[in-house]
Amino acid sequence: MGQASARWGMIATWVMSFDGVRKATEGLKNNMSAADALEKAIIEVENHPFYKSVGFGGLPNEHGIVELDAAFMDGDNFNIGAVAGIQDVKNPISVARKLSEQQFNRFLVGNGATAYAQKMASKE
Repeated sequence: MGQASARWGMIATWVMSFDGVRKATEGLKNNMSAADALEKAIIEVENHPFYKSVGFGGLPNEHGIVELDAAFMDGDNFNIGAVAGIQDVKNPISVARKLSEQQFNRFLVGNGATAYAQKMASKE
């Protein structure tokens, strides 16, 4: 028999995720890893300035500060990473994914999450 075909799927429940799912699906068709596809799909939503509940267009809290949250889990090894209350970071999903690769401190909140993101950005 021939080569076994890869099986994958991507589901999103909000209409605002359509473009991200479409782009990530194209990546999966071209052998992109599931982790990369997931991050790509979420970044697409985070980068859209018209979505007021997440990312770049997120609405500020009662103090006028935009605080964002994100979580990432690798289904192959169940490594997790999460941030909450992160500020001045365009793509919190990328920070959460990076945290999933750490041995300790996989969930950071507030100033600690922001400082970690800034430290990681300075290394790029």
